[in-house]
Amino acid sequence: MVITELYIRKFGRLSDRHFYLGRGLQIITGDNEFGKTTLHAFIRAMLFGLDRGRGRAAANDDFTRYEPWDEPGVYGGVMRFTCGGRRFRLERDFARYTRRASLVCEDDGEELSVENGDLEMLLGGMTPGVFDSTVSVGQLKSEPGKELAEALADYAANYYETGGGVYNLSGALQILNGKRRETERELRTETDAEDEVRTDLQREIRYLERDMQRLEAEYKEKKERLDDGQAEKKEAREKRGTGKRHGKRQGIRSALPGILAVLAGAVLAGAGAVPGFPFPAGKEIREAVLLAGITLLLAGAIILFRKIWAVRSAGRVDEIPGSAAVPAEDGEENRSRLAGELAHIRAEYRDRELRRGNLREQYEETGKSERRYRLEERCRALALAEEQLKEAAKLSGDGMERRISDRMSEIFARITDGRYRSVEAGRSKNGFRITVWDGQRRIPAERLSRGTLEQIYFALRMAAADVLLEEPFPVILDDVFAFYDDKRLGSVLQWLGSGREQVILLTCQRREERILNGNNSCGKEEFQNEDKFA
Repeated sequence: MVITELYIRKFGRLSDRHFYLGRGLQIITGDNEFGKTTLHAFIRAMLFGLDRGRGRAAANDDFTRYEPWDEPGVYGGVMRFTCGGRRFRLERDFARYTRRASLVCEDDGEELSVENGDLEMLLGGMTPGVFDSTVSVGQLKSEPGKELAEALADYAANYYETGGGVYNLSGALQILNGKRRETERELRTETDAEDEVRTDLQREIRYLERDMQRLEAEYKEKKERLDDGQAEKKEAREKRGTGKRHGKRQGIRSALPGILAVLAGAVLAGAGAVPGFPFPAGKEIREAVLLAGITLLLAGAIILFRKIWAVRSAGRVDEIPGSAAVPAEDGEENRSRLAGELAHIRAEYRDRELRRGNLREQYEETGKSERRYRLEERCRALALAEEQLKEAAKLSGDGMERRISDRMSEIFARITDGRYRSVEAGRSKNGFRITVWDGQRRIPAERLSRGTLEQIYFALRMAAADVLLEEPFPVILDDVFAFYDDKRLGSVLQWLGSGREQVILLTCQRREERILNGNNSCGKEEFQNEDKFA
């Protein structure tokens, strides 16, 4: 890809400006605060868009920083570039309410879609993070970001698995991680639902058991009352039997005078009624005896009749004259009611016992559902896939580190005129750990001077760009050589001019131009299209 023209309608401090660029090394010079960094930000915004932040972050984001104060409605511009031998025109409008982007192939007029990924395809899958960590170097930002390590890990795994850098390892890991988290959430939901069902079953079982205990206590209390009533009834029957026998004896004893009177009257009446029965006083005495006998007979009969009538009319032992008093049993209806209540309690108890048994079986059967088994299996599979992908990236990354280190060594040796023979870059928790070899010892990069460290980072960025990018991409450097001495700056500029398709160098100094003008290896025609801010 080569950028051929930039037109800024309004972007930050720049307004209605054209920049025409060519291949090779392009130098754009300008004093401080003349808009070099703004131009750098414009190129990035044209390639990847310019999103607004949210909340408090919106006050300090790039959209707000570069939004025109006077005419925000014309916020945007145009970029022309070539890619794959074809010419394209990219136009963006960054305004808040009219945001749009258009991409047209100027060779045949075909309209492409930025929203559907046509621009991303032309950029070879370049992401803003990789752009910022490789070919785009801002002021005081020479150290690559952490996304470079992820991009190199992606490329490492893809290169050794498929022979190319097509796939996105970090993206695949993010997808796997997201799927695993989603599945874990579903699993927790399923588990919570099953636990809730089992808890409800346990609660209902405990309720039934408490109700059964209540019924048992109630049954026991009513059974005792019924048993006590039966005992009282038996005791009453026994008392009635004893009373009857006692009443008979008492009746016989009370009827004895009547019996005796009847017997005496019968004897006397019979004696007086029998003719010829000798009486010492004659006929008068016989008549008197007869009358007395009849009188005693009648009196005894009356007495017996009255005793028999009293016994029959009373009908109860306690009303028999002379018998012991026994309370009448009036609880037969109460005992029948208690018996019915006991039968009802037994039926309710059996019903609850049956329901408890069914609930216990249901509780035992309510284990892990089929869906829960599937979710657990899916979680294990996703975790295993994530682990295997990380392991594959680690194993294949060893070879990638070798390629990066070899390319870095070539670039760094060229910049330093062979003072350092090789550079070793290895992965660490925070990105890359870099050491250099000067022929005698291996030196950690952080122990070197700031200028040398800047050159190591530059070599790393260029090596990563060579490895990661499928097609040559413009290198954009914004005042990045402040810590370089003239000798190493000359070496870097010579390497850039001879080894890169397009380099856009933004600087506030004339040192780069002066060094290049004195270097016979770089023709002056490389700068004929420069546009200076002065």
